[in-house]
Amino acid sequence: MNEALLVILLPLLVAGWVLQVRALERRVRRLEQQAASLSERFFALSLWSEVLQKRLDGDYTPEPAKLAAAEELPPPAPQAIAEARSEAETKPVAGAAALTTPALRRPEAPAAPRAPRPRAATGGPWKRIERLLVENWSGLLGVLVVVAGVTFLTINAGLELGPRERFLLTLLVGGALALPSVLWGRRPRWRDLTDAMRSGGGALVLFACAAAGGLPQFGLQWIEQPAPALALLAVGVAANLALAAIARTAAMASLHVAVSLVPLAIGLQGGPALAIAAAIALVGSELPVRHRWPRHRLVVSWVFGAFQVAWFLRNGPALAASPALVAGASLAAVLVFGPGLLRLHRPGATPARLQAVPAALLLSQWGGLGLALLLYPPEAAVRAGALAAAAAAALLLGQGARRGGPRWLALGDGLVGQTLVLAALLSLAPVIADGPLLAGVVLLESLLFLAIAVREGSGPLGRVGWWLSAAAGAVLALSGLGAALLRGDPVNQLQTAAVLTVGAGLMAGMQVLLQRRGVPLPLPPLLGWLASGLVAVGTALVAPEDWRSSLSLVVMGAFLVAARRWRPPGLLNGITVAIALAHAAGWLTLLAQAPWPPLHLLARLLPLGVLALVLSACGGGGRRQGLGLALLGVDAGLGVLWLLEPISPLLPGAAWLLLSAGALAGTRWLRGGALRVALGLSLAYLAAFAASFLLVIGPSQELVTLGVLQVRGRLLIELLAIAVGLHGWFFRAGPELARLPSWKAVQPCFLEAVLLGVMVLLQGEISAPWRPVAWTLLALLLVCPALVRRFAIRLQVYGVIVYWLAVATLLVGLSIDLPSFPAATGAAQTAGLVAIALQTAFVLACRRWLDLDRLPEPGGWPPLAWVGGRVARRRNLWLGHPLFIAVAVVLASGYDRALLTLLWTAEAFAVYLLGVVLREPQFRRVALVGLGACLLRLLAIDMAQADLGLRGLVFVGVGLLLLALNALVHRFRSRFG
Repeated sequence: MNEALLVILLPLLVAGWVLQVRALERRVRRLEQQAASLSERFFALSLWSEVLQKRLDGDYTPEPAKLAAAEELPPPAPQAIAEARSEAETKPVAGAAALTTPALRRPEAPAAPRAPRPRAATGGPWKRIERLLVENWSGLLGVLVVVAGVTFLTINAGLELGPRERFLLTLLVGGALALPSVLWGRRPRWRDLTDAMRSGGGALVLFACAAAGGLPQFGLQWIEQPAPALALLAVGVAANLALAAIARTAAMASLHVAVSLVPLAIGLQGGPALAIAAAIALVGSELPVRHRWPRHRLVVSWVFGAFQVAWFLRNGPALAASPALVAGASLAAVLVFGPGLLRLHRPGATPARLQAVPAALLLSQWGGLGLALLLYPPEAAVRAGALAAAAAAALLLGQGARRGGPRWLALGDGLVGQTLVLAALLSLAPVIADGPLLAGVVLLESLLFLAIAVREGSGPLGRVGWWLSAAAGAVLALSGLGAALLRGDPVNQLQTAAVLTVGAGLMAGMQVLLQRRGVPLPLPPLLGWLASGLVAVGTALVAPEDWRSSLSLVVMGAFLVAARRWRPPGLLNGITVAIALAHAAGWLTLLAQAPWPPLHLLARLLPLGVLALVLSACGGGGRRQGLGLALLGVDAGLGVLWLLEPISPLLPGAAWLLLSAGALAGTRWLRGGALRVALGLSLAYLAAFAASFLLVIGPSQELVTLGVLQVRGRLLIELLAIAVGLHGWFFRAGPELARLPSWKAVQPCFLEAVLLGVMVLLQGEISAPWRPVAWTLLALLLVCPALVRRFAIRLQVYGVIVYWLAVATLLVGLSIDLPSFPAATGAAQTAGLVAIALQTAFVLACRRWLDLDRLPEPGGWPPLAWVGGRVARRRNLWLGHPLFIAVAVVLASGYDRALLTLLWTAEAFAVYLLGVVLREPQFRRVALVGLGACLLRLLAIDMAQADLGLRGLVFVGVGLLLLALNALVHRFRSRFG
């Protein structure tokens, strides 16, 4: 019973506290205004009193600042002026003479003496608040405490009585609390206190009536029949509603209506409780008739909404089993909230400008009705139908308000209608088990709402509809991604893809509509990007794998053409990104499931290639055209890889070479970014060929039959690579391509690529004994002036380098540590001699063919200039010495060691003779050093030979060569300067 008493007293205490605080605030504010006015008047009087006092004392020069301030303040009271004049008459003559001074604009009489301020005024605002609290709240709190004490005493005494006597005693206490309002309620001083006591008495009466028939836990139940108990409860409710009808404040009226609903929330259940509560709310919202406070109606709607939730929680099983109870509960909500909504929409019932209380009242009425329709119907279809009907009513009321009511009211109805429609659609989730389909329906509704708002010209509703459409599109895209991850059966996948595609089309159409109407939007491209995302998810991820390429071509191609035609914001860029994502998804799928049969591969790659062509043609140039060409190039590169690799691993590399040449040739018809993309594709194909050559083609020994010939496939591909390099070197670039820095950097490298291809061919296809011959022939070809004029001067530098490479190859092949060709083999000995002869021919040819003036600046890589400069300055040194070393090694490895001294002496003699002819002292010095070495070998090694005949032959030969050398020196002495 104590808990029940607290439940009743606590709302009363809170309401009384709120009322008294607000009253105190108003009184404190009024007293502060009065105190400020009095302080200003007192200050003016004090200034005038000082001025008059000085005049009476004989001071004729008043302070200007104070006088100016005094002139701006109100004049002093007449009594103060009269007293000042009477005092002036009693003064001596000097004082009288003072009165003959010129008069001020204000009266000259001094003010009355300054009165001391009251203590209450000097105590500050806290003192005033303290006094108000003591004077008012002490009495109110005392009454409440007394009421509580009397209630406890009554309950304690009533425990000895029966339930009926307790009921009567509680009624008596309630009447006693209401009696002061009848006796002293008209006096303003006691009105607030007596009203609070009357409200407490009404609450006690309602508590007694409710406990007498339906709350046995309070000890007051003496009625067992439902009908009399319900009638007695109606009497208590009627008493509280009557008190609400005569309440002076909205808070007191709302308190009585709320208290009337408390017994129904904690006691009675079922339909009667809801019916009585609906009647209380319906009648209580109209009370008091003479005032009709909006705040009171707002509180009543909140209280009844809370009662609905509590009643639903207690009667949920009964609602699920009784359609009649559901219909009754829904009807009760309509009867309570419907009249309030209709009242708001009457002409002149709402302010023209938006205010907090009417807006909150509108939202509360619609919220309570929507909450009831959302909670009560157990079937999803019935719930959705009820919410849809409420949404239609909201839209109709909004149209009426738009024609003759405030604009904010129409806006509120539109937003409420949209919210109810969304709630109706979401409540269909048990019926529509497909998430993307439900999201698509929500998107369709949001777009329809946006279209209606645009047609009506409502900016706020348009922005709300736009954001809702964007959110619905994002949810649809996310649900599509979820469906793509789940990978259901193909029929569901096609259905989901169709929903996403239709949603994208609707969003694109709305974007076109908004653009044509010139509707201002916060983020104009957002709908276009969301539509593109729906297309990408639907066609490239959700659709069955066999349909993805074809669907991407048809749908994305159509969207691309539409975006190019109408240019809605964001759609063209978004569909471009979607096409790129579709290609990436297709490539990953093909790569994960490779190898593919040719027909299946073409069925998936060809639509992507055509889509890339459409993007390149309809993209409008610039980056989109370049992206289309790049996607097409990647499609072609991957296509030849997956198509030709099963036939032969060598074919993809050859195809990439041809694609590289084709991409470079296509730059003649391209401009801008597409030109750069084509050049990049050409280089990318070359890089792919280089990787393929290193990993597959180079190690391959596969033979290709050409009629009666069988050659290595690697040789043919190397020849094709050389031809592609020559095509790049001799390619006539257009003006725009020629200006590109990337082309300027790449084009000279084609010469090096061709040379590298030739060297790789020689290294791989020529046998080891004949490689020095091949290198030397290549060196001779590179220094040929006709070829240099056709290509570049740096070919001669490369010729010198290749000559050194030929000598090095020969030396390595004849060295002791590595296997050498045997002297007994005629072909091997012939290869060495041919190599020496060709290297000699190279040295001699370089004397006439090398362009020593241009050789220090050959262009190309910086090391080439270093090599060319040194060869140009010391040509004989850099070309002759390697030849001498090669000849010595060949003689040492190919002939009998007994004749080696004679052969080396002959070589030294030839070198010396060459130095004389060429007037090269370095050659002569090298020859003399060689002769000295030969003499040492003659004495140290040849002297020990066992064969005397061979020893004599060597000595005779060496001696004759030395005599010939001596004669040569004396004959051509003039050349030794």
